[in-house]
Amino acid sequence: MADAERWAAGIAGPAYAIDEQTAIKVAGGAVEVVSEGHWKLFQCPVEQS
Repeated sequence: MADAERWAAGIAGPAYAIDEQTAIKVAGGAVEVVSEGHWKLFQCPVEQS
């Protein structure tokens, strides 16, 4: 998971780490995680001004 966290830190949006028992469904702009396994959503940090 540490590798996935480092990878996600360089992405300017949400990122998902999923296993082979997980799928991501996107329909009409809505994201749904379908899983019997393990997954984690990484949100990009909010920039402060």
